Amino acid sequence: MSRYFAAGLVSALTAFAAPAQTMVTESDFLSVLTPSHPAVAAASDELALARAALIDARAFENPSLGIAREDPSGPAGQTDLTLSWQLPDFSRGLRVEAREKEVEAAAARLSHTFLLLRLEMRELYAAWAVAAAQREWLATHMERLDELTARERLRAERGESSGLEAHRLALAANVLRARAALAAAAEREWRARARSWNPQLPADALPLLPDLPPLDAVPESHPLVVAAQADVDAALAAQRAAGRFFRSPEVMAGWQQQETAQESLAGPLWGVNWSVPLFTRNRAERAIADARLIVARARLERIRREIDARRQAAAEIYAQLASDVTVLKAAVLENEQILRGAEAAFIHGEASLTDLLETWRSATDAEMGALELREAAMAALRELERLSTPLQSIEKEIQP
Repeated sequence: MSRYFAAGLVSALTAFAAPAQTMVTESDFLSVLTPSHPAVAAASDELALARAALIDARAFENPSLGIAREDPSGPAGQTDLTLSWQLPDFSRGLRVEAREKEVEAAAARLSHTFLLLRLEMRELYAAWAVAAAQREWLATHMERLDELTARERLRAERGESSGLEAHRLALAANVLRARAALAAAAEREWRARARSWNPQLPADALPLLPDLPPLDAVPESHPLVVAAQADVDAALAAQRAAGRFFRSPEVMAGWQQQETAQESLAGPLWGVNWSVPLFTRNRAERAIADARLIVARARLERIRREIDARRQAAAEIYAQLASDVTVLKAAVLENEQILRGAEAAFIHGEASLTDLLETWRSATDAEMGALELREAAMAALRELERLSTPLQSIEKEIQP
């Protein structure tokens, strides 16, 4: 049994006996991102405040119960028992509408935050998967160079070569070993970050590179546009509410009892208290409402322009990168055949070691470049999804 056959047999048996790593897809990793995830719950404060403001706007004023006693130790006394209530304001309906629109805007922004968190997880997963693919390719081909190095050292021991070939192959293997170590360190770092998002991931999880899907149709709505439009509607309702400066009256009813030394008189008591708008007519509130409406409309227009302008560019960038990945992928698939041919040519003396090392260097650069290009395409896809994903309301899934 030759030395190389024995080494190959031991490697095969070791690989067969070693436990396989747990393969993880991008959808597996993203499955934990639900409205109950801590990252989503931590971003739901605006929606909670908007809901609380809506509850407050819908609530009626509490009635006031009063009792008064006049001259309790004198010859005549009077006791008043009153119940007063501030009637709902004339602008109540508009204020409720404004709060409802604020809830709608907060829900849309929360949906956008959910999208950003999902894209952040996808970015993390992409970096993790690329680092794992780099480490796997570099480690595999480093072992092949080690095998060639061992072969050349054996030939040098037999006097069939000077030994320089073994040293040059060892240097090339060490270059791959260093790059594989860096990729392995990056893979461990990204795996640790991934487990902070998804604690259910196994400690030995190995990510699979996600596919590059075709472009979808552009949606009609975007969470930020929906939120900005709801802000405009809320500001418009608030402006109309501020224009109704006549307050509703406060009504009062009760019972009055008067007592003297000779007799006692009692009877009902009623009244109305109504604020007359002579000096203040909500001028400050109306000015604030006008300014907020102007700002809300300007923000809506700015968001629309930005999304429309950048969406088209993002679609073109992703389409080009995805096409380049497809072309380069076909070329990279030939690397293995080229490497095997170069190895065979070197072993049979038909090619020099320099030619072999140059082929290895070119194949390595091509593989790493293909992975970097794929990572750039995945980043372009995330940018396109950030600008194109329609509103997916999760308001009902967030507990108030």
